[in-house]
Amino acid sequence: MRESFKENLFRVSTFFDESNAFAAVRQGLVMLIPLIVIGSISLMIKSLPIPAYQKALESFCNGKILEILNYIYSGTFQIFSLALAVTTSVSYAMLNQKSKTDREIVSDCTILAILTLTSLVGHIGIQFDNFSITQLGTINTFTAIFIALISSWLYFKIRDTRLLHINRLETDVDGMYYNAVQSIIPAAIVIIIFAVANQLFQIFFKVDSVQECLEIAVDAFLELFEIKALAGIATLFLTHLLWFFGFHGGNIIDVVVKENFAVIDSAEIYSKSFQDVFTIFGGCGSVLGLVIAILLFSKKRSMKNVAKLALPSVIFNISEVITFGLPIIYNPIFFIPFIIVPFMNYVVSYAAIFFGLVPNIVQKVEWTSPIILSGYQATESVAGSILQIVCLLMDVLIYLPFVRLFEEHSDKQMIKKVNLLVKELQSEEDANNITSLINRDDSLGGVARRMANDLKSAIKSKQLFLLFQPQVNCNDVCIGAEALIRWVHPIVGFVYPPLIIQLAKEMNMLNELEHYLFDEAAKAIADIQKEIDREFKISVNITNVSLMSDDFESTIANCVDKYKISRDKLWLEITEQEALSSSIDIADKIENLKKKGHKFLIDDFGMGHTSLLYLQTNHFEIVKLDGSLTKNIIENKRDADIIKSIIFLGESLNFTTVAEFVENREQRDKLKDLGVDAFQGYFYSKPIRLDEFILWMKQHL
Repeated sequence: MRESFKENLFRVSTFFDESNAFAAVRQGLVMLIPLIVIGSISLMIKSLPIPAYQKALESFCNGKILEILNYIYSGTFQIFSLALAVTTSVSYAMLNQKSKTDREIVSDCTILAILTLTSLVGHIGIQFDNFSITQLGTINTFTAIFIALISSWLYFKIRDTRLLHINRLETDVDGMYYNAVQSIIPAAIVIIIFAVANQLFQIFFKVDSVQECLEIAVDAFLELFEIKALAGIATLFLTHLLWFFGFHGGNIIDVVVKENFAVIDSAEIYSKSFQDVFTIFGGCGSVLGLVIAILLFSKKRSMKNVAKLALPSVIFNISEVITFGLPIIYNPIFFIPFIIVPFMNYVVSYAAIFFGLVPNIVQKVEWTSPIILSGYQATESVAGSILQIVCLLMDVLIYLPFVRLFEEHSDKQMIKKVNLLVKELQSEEDANNITSLINRDDSLGGVARRMANDLKSAIKSKQLFLLFQPQVNCNDVCIGAEALIRWVHPIVGFVYPPLIIQLAKEMNMLNELEHYLFDEAAKAIADIQKEIDREFKISVNITNVSLMSDDFESTIANCVDKYKISRDKLWLEITEQEALSSSIDIADKIENLKKKGHKFLIDDFGMGHTSLLYLQTNHFEIVKLDGSLTKNIIENKRDADIIKSIIFLGESLNFTTVAEFVENREQRDKLKDLGVDAFQGYFYSKPIRLDEFILWMKQHL
């Protein structure tokens, strides 16, 4: 039963994660975090409920500091809905324009942002005399998200019908002008639709906006509850339901709450002050308990970083940083505790006051007052603070199992996305057109950045290691091995090796990585020498990044000297594509290393024009046949003919051929008949650890 519930929860979470509409709202809210943090800091500083502090703040610098804080707060939270509409529509445009150029995306985002703003300010009544700037603040977040999503969806649907289409090939205008003209009719239709909808609201509902409609519905719902305590629970539920979907619940129904529960009545326990003081520690969802649960028990650094960032604001009951950043909104895993925790705080606190364990609230307290202080001020008793602490401990315990569930789901999503990232990289490898992974704007870019950051830590802590895949000659005698890089990620497991190299390149850590691997390979050679008293070699893969490094030669020399190994046992392997970009300086380095005794292999060798050019140089003494040739040699006669031609050239030009991906006896025998000199593949052995390789080598002398 528990597993079934968990799987269903994960399935719903995945749906939310993969929905463009929900993703647009999430990203739009995340973009507003800087605005929220700045506004929150100013609000915390100016609202600290200590009379002496407030008096000093009002008089300090003739009140100019307070004016500055009010300026910052007004410039952030009082345009919140306006900013949210823009960020949501821009996010939606970016999520729906992946196949377009950067310039086209910028153009669409700009046009859609302007279109959304036009629809929003018209809908909330900028044209009326009673319009107030406060309507652009948090009170209209529901309207902002609603209009941003509808206008974005309509815009792209209408534009895709190509009502006004100009053949770009028949014009000489720039891209921005072309996109702007193409958007005239879609933009006009969207604005007209919202203008008509606004009139329909006035005719049928006698209201001017969606927000007023919502307030009337909430007011009617609360009138169903004659008992004030039950109405309080209903208010709490509605507030958090709205919050969960990204709407600023507290402010959206603020008018209704103030009308019904603003006055503190000694005969009643529930009031707005009761809710602020005893039910929502840390803001909506009582997320202070969640932040503490993460900081104390989470195993994920990324989650702890978000919790640390959110902690200062949640202490003052400002929850946006954690709800948008974790996120909690549109996250079904946190829906249950997000609703239950405030409800449990309500029940426990109501009972404590009802049975006289804690005095009833006697005075209003600013909602930004931190926990413990607010409990004491509201009740004028230490018992109020103790009650808050008890509730907070309960909140931590309730949130804890859901933190574990969220981590588990996050791990599964990461594994899924890394697999998709590997597929993307493999397709780009096949097309020989590898693009930056960490600079992608989609979810795969996010997981690439996380993997790159984890790789950086893994390199520094030397978590990467080498496996060795044996190579044998035609007499089945082991002549050495190829050293292969491996990384076991704590979540993903074994990581696709080319992904390791690509991320290291993009993080400018390839030199550091390869230097570490040279050292490991040299150490392995020294260990093998102690056990095997005959000739062998270990080949290590290198890239042009290493070859271009100024200290490349000295690094290899230091490794050789450090472990006192013979230079002819450390071979250097470079792929054909890397070799193709070699400069004169790199060619000189190759020759210098060859003179010192190292040998070079060219990997993934084919029969293209550029491949043959490299046979004219003396850089490479061994070529490793392209795996695509050796894999299909039994079924594909053409591949066999190509390999035969390479072997013929090898005999005449005096270089050795090695076949990789040898997986069965029939394939090995065919390659052997063609004249291949050495073999490597699962027919002989998978890549194995050093101690296993030494034992394997002893058995194949």
